Amino acid sequence: MIAPPAADRAVDVPRQPVADPMRALLGNGLMFLLPALVLTTPDSLTVVQAVMLVAVLAAGRARWAAIWRLHGRAVRWIAFGFVGYFLVSLLRLAVFEHPLRTLDGPFRLLLSLSCIAFVCLYRPRQRWFWLGMCVGAIGAGVVALAEWQLAGVDRVEGFTHHAITFGDLAVALGVMALCSLSEWRGGRWGWLPVAALVSGLAASVLSGSRGGWVGLLLVVPPLLHYGSAVHGRRIVHAVLAVLALCVVAYFVPATSIERRTMDAVHEVQRWFAVNDATTHVGVRLELWKASWMMISEHPWLGVGRDNFFTALNALHAEGRLQASPALVYSSSHNDLIHTLATGGLLDFSLLLVMYLAPLLFFLRVLAQPGSEGRTAALAGMSLVVCYFGFGQTEVMFWLMMPKIFYGMMVCVLAGLCLTAGPSPLKR
Repeated sequence: MIAPPAADRAVDVPRQPVADPMRALLGNGLMFLLPALVLTTPDSLTVVQAVMLVAVLAAGRARWAAIWRLHGRAVRWIAFGFVGYFLVSLLRLAVFEHPLRTLDGPFRLLLSLSCIAFVCLYRPRQRWFWLGMCVGAIGAGVVALAEWQLAGVDRVEGFTHHAITFGDLAVALGVMALCSLSEWRGGRWGWLPVAALVSGLAASVLSGSRGGWVGLLLVVPPLLHYGSAVHGRRIVHAVLAVLALCVVAYFVPATSIERRTMDAVHEVQRWFAVNDATTHVGVRLELWKASWMMISEHPWLGVGRDNFFTALNALHAEGRLQASPALVYSSSHNDLIHTLATGGLLDFSLLLVMYLAPLLFFLRVLAQPGSEGRTAALAGMSLVVCYFGFGQTEVMFWLMMPKIFYGMMVCVLAGLCLTAGPSPLKR
C-alpha cells in the first residue's frame, strides 16, 4: 500500500458503520458489475460510472476532503493527467472552436477520478472485483463464440460495434484476471483466472485484431517479473501454459492466426516494394506516413484533434499522398503518432502522463514487499502496458469506450491499492 504522509495518518474519514448492508451491497455489487458487464452488455460502463459518481456525491464534501487529505499526494499525478487533459481540451474548444462533442471523452476521463473516491469511501472487498473480472473475460469469450457461430461474421465485435476495441479489451480483461491467482489459492475456483485469460485471448482471435497480440507480447516480461514475486511459480506456469496454447493455436487453420500473420508480413513488403496502400497494413503505413508530414508542419499544437481527415485529404490534394483507401480514415491507427499529429507536443505530453503516472504508481506498490495491494497493482501495471501495446496499431484515446475503460480501471485499481492493508481506511 502507498502510505499517506505521517502528518495525515491521523486523519480519518467520517463513515457509516462498517456493517451497513446497503453500503456493502453497493460497493461489492459495483465492483463485480464493472468488469463483468463491460463486454457482455451494451453501455454498462456509462451506467456504472454514473452510479459511482452519484454515490460519491452523496457522501458529502467533508468525506471527499478527508479522502483527498489522506490519499491526494499518492494519486496527484494520475489526477494531473486526467484533469490536465480535460482542461487542455476545454481550452482548445474555446480557442479553436472545436465541436462540443470533442469534450465528451476528456470529461468522462475526468469523472473517472471519482472511482478512487468511491473505493476509498465504500471499501469493497477485492474478491468481488476479481470475480467480476474473471466473469467478464469468460463472458467475452462466450459472446465472441456465439456471434461467430450464430451470425457467421469474420470478425466479432460484441456489443462494442468495433472489432479492434472488442479484441483489445478482451485481452486486457484476461490478463488482469490472471493477476488475481492468489485470491483463489487453495479453493475450488483456482482455475478461474487461467480460464479467463484463455477466454479473453479466444475473443481476441475471433475479433481478428492483431494489435491485441502486441499488447500481450509486451506485458508478458513484466507480468512474469513482478507476478512471480506476488504469486510465486504459479503465474509463471500459467503464463507459459497459455503461451504454449497460443503457439498451438497459431498452427490450427480454423483460428486464421498464421494466415493473418503472414498476410501482414506480405502487406508490409508490398508497401515498401511498390507503395501498395490498398491492403490493411498498407493503409496503416500510409496513414503513418501522412501523420509524420502533419507532425513536421505542426509540431506544437498539431492539426487539431478533429481535423485529421481534413488534413489527410489536403495532403492528397497537394499531390503528396497517393489516392488510396487510407483517405477515408479519421485517425492514424497509432496512439503516439496520432496524438502528435492532431495535438502536437502539448497533447503528447499529457498522453505520456496518462500512461506513466499510473504505471509508476502501481510499480511503487509492487516494490513494497508484503503489501496487500500488490495484486491490484499487478493488474494495474498490466493494464497500462497492454494499452501501450494496443496503441501501436490503434488510437486508444480516440474512441469513447477504450477511454472510459482505461480511466475507470486505473482509478478503481488505484483505490484498491490505497485501501489495502493497515490504514485509517481499512475495512
